[in-house]
Amino acid sequence: MPVLHVPASMRSLTDGRERFEVAGASLRDVIAALEDVCPRLTERLVQDGELRPDIAIAIDGSVIEDSGLYQSLAADAEIFLVPPLGGG
Repeated sequence: MPVLHVPASMRSLTDGRERFEVAGASLRDVIAALEDVCPRLTERLVQDGELRPDIAIAIDGSVIEDSGLYQSLAADAEIFLVPPLGGG
């Protein structure tokens, strides 16, 4: 089952949880299933049915680019949320 890892900066949206095991064949499926468990995190990830532009997601060590929510997942995928970096 895919595992979604939540960075420390987003754990206030998950009541402190660091990871979720969520079934899904695509990133869209995983986020849809996550909606039932942690809707505040889902709201932070998706806007108007698409990934928010300020959030990057890495799957099995590679940051996804163009496929967004349609990215297919292996059954044992490791999904990492990459929060925006501030500074300048």
